[in-house]
Amino acid sequence: MGNARVTYSVIIPTYNREPLLVEALRSVHGARPDFCEVIVVNDGTAFEPSTRDLIETLGVVFVQTKGGLGAGAARNIGAEHARGQWLLFLDDDDLIAAGYWQAVTGYIDTHLQSTDLAYGFCRASIQSDRSVMQQIAAAPAAFHIQPQEDNSLRPKIAGLGLGFWVSKALYHRVGGLNAELRTNEDTDFCLKLLSAGARCHNTKSHGAVIFQGDHGTAAASSTTKRYGPGQRARYFKHILDSQAEILATDSNAQAWLWKRYLKMAARAGGLEGYQTLRQAAGLTAGRKRLLAAYWAVWRVLAQLERR
Repeated sequence: MGNARVTYSVIIPTYNREPLLVEALRSVHGARPDFCEVIVVNDGTAFEPSTRDLIETLGVVFVQTKGGLGAGAARNIGAEHARGQWLLFLDDDDLIAAGYWQAVTGYIDTHLQSTDLAYGFCRASIQSDRSVMQQIAAAPAAFHIQPQEDNSLRPKIAGLGLGFWVSKALYHRVGGLNAELRTNEDTDFCLKLLSAGARCHNTKSHGAVIFQGDHGTAAASSTTKRYGPGQRARYFKHILDSQAEILATDSNAQAWLWKRYLKMAARAGGLEGYQTLRQAAGLTAGRKRLLAAYWAVWRVLAQLERR
């Protein structure tokens, strides 16, 4: 971008998935809006010369971490380096649809100010075939973005791979992502945004293409799969505790998150999930009974899997 005005910053954290990152960068190059910079935060090993050359050719801002900090921390580092007033996120194994970011930035330019407490996301096509992903991303599509007026929390919680965008002012206001959460940091982040009074904007169109196929080596595997159920249960419990106030405003969203916690706790074994549920405040007796039954079913399924 040189000395040109930068309004938008695309942030891509990456960890040992160079071939997939290269595809993501080419996707970005064909979809980037005006006044936009692209920031790659490498949290893994050093890139091959060909990848470094591509980054230089595309004018991408490159940041190297000390390694192994996690996607949340890498995104925070990207936000620290961002010159734009709006942050646009993409995962290194996903693709962005042509025209989506142009639609987002056009909407922002028309309806929002950089100081607005605003964020948004889109729907995504989930694929396991990389060639199909590229075809979907390149296909022309229309995107209609609008404020999410529903009072419930669930429709306003989304993964950062879903064409997620947020004002940098809001990102810093809530302290960014919780780097201690190696999974489900996006759920925690959305709840923090909503607690800060943010307004959610979304589109029902598919603006991102998410990869759920074979990532190859263990180092390049899905982040979620690298962490066991016990650790994931602890992350969910942290979210339940730290976001208790906002969750108390929506019993359905609260129960949804409890179910995610209890499923992981049951798969981890032991009675900790059930005991935590019994001691929990803010849940009705009826809700506790239903959640206890849910935990019991998952405990039986986990025991059968271990046989």
